[in-house]
Amino acid sequence: MDTILLAFYSALLLCAAYASVNGGRTGKIGSAIFILATILSAAAVQMNPNWAGTSLGLFAVDAGCLLALLILALMSNRFWPIWALGFQIVAVATHLATLSIPDVVPKSFQALLSFWTIPILWVMVAGTHKDLQYKLGLERQSRV
Repeated sequence: MDTILLAFYSALLLCAAYASVNGGRTGKIGSAIFILATILSAAAVQMNPNWAGTSLGLFAVDAGCLLALLILALMSNRFWPIWALGFQIVAVATHLATLSIPDVVPKSFQALLSFWTIPILWVMVAGTHKDLQYKLGLERQSRV
């Protein structure tokens, strides 16, 4: 397994565990969305491993993740799903761009799609941490 891929999987599991433990319902659902999207993305890449042009399987996974994040953002009272949704919109827009420019350089396409996974995880962890700080601050105020 590639070192970068192993580092990403490790980061995904650590971020998902943190959000699941500390993020309540939104953290658990968001973690599940990202883990499922990663598993389905790996399967989609196996179907079209050369990154030459649009991978319809990967496009479907990213569009499904976009829809899931939209629903999560609408049903949650947390802000981080909105930020994650914004990053996912950019990923889906990358797929749309490759439909109109089919001779895109494979490494560029892979880099553009892969880049947004890290900010999405960061937003989930940072948002969960902020929510946890807010909740702990409210608990301290209620004791005073």
